[in-house]
Amino acid sequence: MRVEEVNCDLPTGTIGKKNMSHQLPLSERDIPTELPWLHMVSFLESVGSRSLKTEGTYLAALRFFADWVQVGKHAGFDLEQPWPLGLTPLTTELVLKFNEALRSARSQNTGRTYMAALLSFFGYLVSIDQLPPGLRLEKVRERLKRQRKTALRPSSKVVNLDTIRQQIPLIVDYYCMLPLPPSGNDPYNRRLSLLRDRALATVLYSTAVRISEAVALDRKHVANGQAEDVLITGKGGRTRTIHFLDYAREAIRAYLAERTDSNPALFVSHSRRADGKRLTTRSVQRMVETAVAALDLDASLTPHDFRHYRATELLREGVPVEVVQEYLGHADISTTRSVYAPIIGKNIVKEWLDILEGPLEQAAQLKET
Repeated sequence: MRVEEVNCDLPTGTIGKKNMSHQLPLSERDIPTELPWLHMVSFLESVGSRSLKTEGTYLAALRFFADWVQVGKHAGFDLEQPWPLGLTPLTTELVLKFNEALRSARSQNTGRTYMAALLSFFGYLVSIDQLPPGLRLEKVRERLKRQRKTALRPSSKVVNLDTIRQQIPLIVDYYCMLPLPPSGNDPYNRRLSLLRDRALATVLYSTAVRISEAVALDRKHVANGQAEDVLITGKGGRTRTIHFLDYAREAIRAYLAERTDSNPALFVSHSRRADGKRLTTRSVQRMVETAVAALDLDASLTPHDFRHYRATELLREGVPVEVVQEYLGHADISTTRSVYAPIIGKNIVKEWLDILEGPLEQAAQLKET
């Protein structure tokens, strides 16, 4: 397998629940069986969303965009046109206009997630040389960046961290779908840096390690990408086993295959100033910040949110809290319960209350009749 074909498919995770409605939100017509845009099949395959629960978010965002341009008859689109729609009429101005419509029609988090999905799709079009000539991706990103800075002004709004963390898989997708620079004349080591960031993002997602634990890994620990699990010494000197799933091992192998240095560290800097030195925790933070800025995700996201996201998703899937404790390396199970269980517990209590309220509502209806 060539390096360009590294598969970053993630087996678990969710950005948002799939829309169970069989109708499009604006036109209220039945959802077509075809995908909304050309090249979407290969796009979904490239980011691995068919093995992720993120497929629902990508589909929802791109369907909403298609429905919006057709209902509003923007750029010559109309409801008579069958899916998949052609991409040529799309322009920078049209995408920015859609962003404004999202801000008024959807919550801030949903709007950002939808725009991140669109940017991922457009980034893929760049990689296959199919981006419409009137669409300047950098201009869209710059406008969203300015918009985000405005939104960062002091506010009394309560932030739902659990909702924000649902954007974590998009960060992994971002690095896995970026086109690799060609090998050869690469004075800034952009190719190696991207291969490293792919490996690092997938390792954070697969293992839920702390940042300090990730940068402390050596090549020998992962057997050059062959090891499925590794015993590490983490916070407080506590040892635990971390697990490298297929997509993480594959990304590690692709990265190490092009390393020519003898540094034992798994992740090293490839900048000209610090070339060959072990990667720092600040560098990992910058890696996440770069993806957050490019995709216009919530600026509060950090590398540690990979850990929170994975733990919460495991608990949602019914994994025992004792297993999650071991996965995270918590010395005391009370830490796991106090940090993560309230998020899950709140949902469980609500579900049971809904069940218990059912008979009372039925009794009230019978009394009225």
